[in-house]
Amino acid sequence: MANLSKDERILYDEALKRYRDYKNTIDYAEEKGVEKGIKIGKEKGKTEEQRLIAANFKKRGVNTEMIAQCTGLSIEEIDNL
Repeated sequence: MANLSKDERILYDEALKRYRDYKNTIDYAEEKGVEKGIKIGKEKGKTEEQRLIAANFKKRGVNTEMIAQCTGLSIEEIDNL
């Protein structure tokens, strides 16, 4: 780099800045994607857990409306278990 002319150095610095900006953008997008994936996974896990609880209540003869109140699932979802 010591051998670069002033103009070449300016071009180099600009290219380096563009690269770093691009890299930061990609890293940020990847981080957000991972966060979103984790959030979706947790939501799916919670829903699946509620369905398992509802299925157990249903097997024990608990009223469908009571199951819906306790789990937050709809009556239709519970009936389909």
